[in-house]
Amino acid sequence: MLKTAGIIIIGDEVLSGKVDDINSGFAAKGLRSKGIDVRRISVISDDVDEIAAETTAFSKKYDYVFTSGGLGPTHDDVTIEGISKGFGVNIAIDGDLKAILTAHYGDKLTPERLKMAEVPEASVLIKHSTIKFPIIHYKNVYILPGQPELFKDKFKVLKESFNERPILLAKVYITEYESEIAPFLNIVVNSNKDVKIGSYPVMHNAEYRVMLTLESMDASALRNTVKMLTNGDFKDKILKVEGEGADGV
Repeated sequence: MLKTAGIIIIGDEVLSGKVDDINSGFAAKGLRSKGIDVRRISVISDDVDEIAAETTAFSKKYDYVFTSGGLGPTHDDVTIEGISKGFGVNIAIDGDLKAILTAHYGDKLTPERLKMAEVPEASVLIKHSTIKFPIIHYKNVYILPGQPELFKDKFKVLKESFNERPILLAKVYITEYESEIAPFLNIVVNSNKDVKIGSYPVMHNAEYRVMLTLESMDASALRNTVKMLTNGDFKDKILKVEGEGADGV
């Protein structure tokens, strides 16, 4: 069975457009490369109740959940509070996180800075030599920072621990309009249930008008679908094939 994931981006600054979300795209690509299917990306505000509801709902629905944002020392950093409330557990000060903060700040470790040592009770820390501050892991929820540089560094650590069966990908580029190929494409889709097919029209491109993506965990099924397309009604309109099955064209 294909493992699933949900990504929750937390922050009023994203919802207001003051900050662009780049973390979800980075994570989605990384998860895809490891055979994990991202089913939903949600952007929510810095609201304790909303964080509580969203993380618990995602946790029940998906195999993996990744949150981004709300782990700093200020009043609007309420991710830990929200997740703790959602799962009905207390907030705890993690000893290892406190030690890291103490070593860094010394006698300048204020209550606000100590807030960055808070975790949902019974959380597990994921440590790695490439990151200074461990990743907080509670149940199937990975709690990551919002700052893109820190998010990427920590996500790379997590990514290497995922070893699901890979999702294979092929791309087919067609020089015909999407509306023209739609009837034949419906036949291909209905004949290949083990392959997920996406159709994306392209504007202002002199080479091709549609890019088809074909994804599957079954290499044989994917190759057969590519073959059906390349030998079908629009075989003369296919510019090129990339990825799995391209060598058989």
